[in-house]
Amino acid sequence: MSSINKKSQKGSTFRVTAGEKSRSTHRGSAGDKKADGSSSEPSTMPVSVLNESDSDSERHSEAQPATDVTIYNAYDMGPAFGCKFPVPFIRFMVERVMSEKLKGKVYQMDTAAKLTRDVADGVNLKMKGFCLQHRYKHVVNVCLYQQTGAGFFYGFRAVWDTLSDDYISMSIDVGSFICIVSVFGCYQY
Repeated sequence: MSSINKKSQKGSTFRVTAGEKSRSTHRGSAGDKKADGSSSEPSTMPVSVLNESDSDSERHSEAQPATDVTIYNAYDMGPAFGCKFPVPFIRFMVERVMSEKLKGKVYQMDTAAKLTRDVADGVNLKMKGFCLQHRYKHVVNVCLYQQTGAGFFYGFRAVWDTLSDDYISMSIDVGSFICIVSVFGCYQY
């Protein structure tokens, strides 16, 4: 099949392929009306200038962008998919550390500070060994208090990104005291 580019009277180019009818670029005008007053083409329907098989480069005369260029992000705007703070694993790990360190212990004022430090160091070492996430920092907070029937209020407040940062808070009741462990994971931008 041979194709010929023709130029219409108004200056727009259209393609005529052998075996196909040519398409006109102008709509019906007063001179194109038939004897009964109807035009040969409806004036509201746009007429395509080129065949559907023609590429975009033939439709537009301006330069096309390069397609062989790869653009890489130079800055991470958050953790990669699947690399968020692993809350279920940390919950399991903190539960094991708390049961190992506090099992069978009785509250004594002299040893309470040492128990708190042991639990915090145990969780921190496990976090460093097993929970290394890229660009995450973690904070371990341990609170240990004697259970005498009085209430205890424990709260924390932080400003963080809810899409990337997370925390876990667990408590264990040993009988004579209660221990609360909180681990915060903050993504560094």
